[in-house]
Amino acid sequence: MKLDDVFDAQFRERLAKPAGDGGTCLPNPCYTSREWLEIENERLFARTWVFAGCIDQIPEPGDVLPLTIAGKPIMLVHGRDGEIRAFHNVCRHRGALVVDEPCHGKAVLTCPYHAWTYGLDGRLKNRPPFHGADRHDRPGNGGGPGLVPIRISRWYRFFFVNLDGRAQEFEDFIAPLARRLPHHDLNALRLGKTLVWEFRANWKIVFENYFDNYHVGTIHPRLDAFLPMTQRRPFEPDGPLLQFEALFDEPEAGRGVGLPHYPGVPKELAHFEAGYHLFPSVCFQIWPDQLTVFQVFPVAHNHTVEHLHIFFVGQGASEPAYEEARQSVYDMWDELNQEDINAIEWMQSGRMSPAFDGGRLSGYWDPSLQHFARLTVDLMS
Repeated sequence: MKLDDVFDAQFRERLAKPAGDGGTCLPNPCYTSREWLEIENERLFARTWVFAGCIDQIPEPGDVLPLTIAGKPIMLVHGRDGEIRAFHNVCRHRGALVVDEPCHGKAVLTCPYHAWTYGLDGRLKNRPPFHGADRHDRPGNGGGPGLVPIRISRWYRFFFVNLDGRAQEFEDFIAPLARRLPHHDLNALRLGKTLVWEFRANWKIVFENYFDNYHVGTIHPRLDAFLPMTQRRPFEPDGPLLQFEALFDEPEAGRGVGLPHYPGVPKELAHFEAGYHLFPSVCFQIWPDQLTVFQVFPVAHNHTVEHLHIFFVGQGASEPAYEEARQSVYDMWDELNQEDINAIEWMQSGRMSPAFDGGRLSGYWDPSLQHFARLTVDLMS
């Protein structure tokens, strides 16, 4: 499959038109083709900064987190020197995974196939018995092929990686989100729990559903009761960011009662709530007492796993006195995502129809969807 066969002149002409005036979103092959996901892994996810995880998942030296980014096995490693590093999760000998599940307290990383051993800094330490029986090679911390590093940056408690090493400076990438949260100390957060769902759908539909406020009235009765469609606004584009911000008289019901709030937030922002999709890989949602981070893993063109990391402020994440409040938050998020599963999978099935050609868009609700499509085309072209 060639890029220009999907992003042809007719599609690009429709994409350039405004939503509501003949504009379009991405064509069906972008959701239904195995080959297309392979192209995305090389041209989309590898070229930019992608959310990889948080310090709460590897809090201590010797902790290791394996994961798949852009279809590639990688790992985050908390070194004994306190440094967090990212490596390609593959032994330099025969290409076996070095780590296949999260682990803790490691002094070295040992390939399970032939026992090649690497330091937590990635340097090769030992190859037994590389030169024959009882003839070991011990390069120590010097020569030999070590683990291949990956560019990594940290923002508060969160890690982003860039696989091809050529993305813009991380400070420029994160700036559109960072400047919208100048008063929130995200370092005060601690991970409470990670919820996991699976969708028989393309990863883009999962994200598109997130910033589609138009469906709230039909799919989410609890959300609609809190903020009716007559008062609800669409997500708005801001460069690589899609954002929805609001100030409420009271925090949203069901988000938790009595949980600690962010320290030092100005009084006028006490009930500030917002949602942000930072293209292409992550959504942040902030409330006075918590933060949620949506992370998706494209397993196949029609199979996505979503992790929802739920953070609370300080002791709100672990203190027994807040257990009931935390559980109400977990239950609320599970309810919302369960409501979305059918809708997301309906859209995936519909992408198999030649009668769907990118959509007939609302000029009010759908510019965010078209902006997402334009960002995709720009980064992949």
